[in-house]
Amino acid sequence: MGVRFVARMVDSMSNPPQPQLASKQTWITSEADWIEYFGLVISAHHGHTVEPLGLLSFETGFRSACEAVGWKVDPQGSATQRFVDLTVHTANGSSRKLSLKSTAALNLSKTSVHISKLTEAAWIQDVRSARDRRTETLRLFDEYRNAVDSIVMLRAFRSGPSSIPACYQLLEIPSAIFTSLANAKVSAFKADGPTIDCAYGGHAVAARVSLDRSDAKITVKQILLAACDVHAEWELT
Repeated sequence: MGVRFVARMVDSMSNPPQPQLASKQTWITSEADWIEYFGLVISAHHGHTVEPLGLLSFETGFRSACEAVGWKVDPQGSATQRFVDLTVHTANGSSRKLSLKSTAALNLSKTSVHISKLTEAAWIQDVRSARDRRTETLRLFDEYRNAVDSIVMLRAFRSGPSSIPACYQLLEIPSAIFTSLANAKVSAFKADGPTIDCAYGGHAVAARVSLDRSDAKITVKQILLAACDVHAEWELT
């Protein structure tokens, strides 16, 4: 049994998925070894399972890829600022405070992105007036944008719940996409669970922020892929 396991791992690692890179170079794709390393992370994962790479495995793989190319990251298990999962210090001296997300939901869109839970917000179930709802929303997103530079998300595209992903996509959503919330009028917060449009990068509606009262969380839906940076895609054969 051990020999079979090793053979499967060797076969998977010897045939890593070939990346398709964004036409515009990004801070991640500028380091070819990072892309190669993360492709091997995907290969190693699927050497023993058809299950998609989950959030914890993604976080570990992302951290390992950064360390492999000499980028400094927060120590494993270190206390970080609220909302931030990882701070990366690249070779050129720049730092990025990142929130990491992943999804393997069925029927993922090729043109938009959905974040089921950006963050918890218990106050959603307590506030009753539109004015208070707006005040709390703007306070939360001011704090979020000050803490997080961007959201890095791994999306696994698959045809069914028991199918191995056909493709992984690594993309980045700037936290600045939420800046226009400050322009929303009080009337936009009238509903118990309002949805507010966000303008960004020349797009009138680049994303839609929803206050989910039933689960006390913030959902971000219909994030235009055109408003994001797609770093790379890995197709599995």
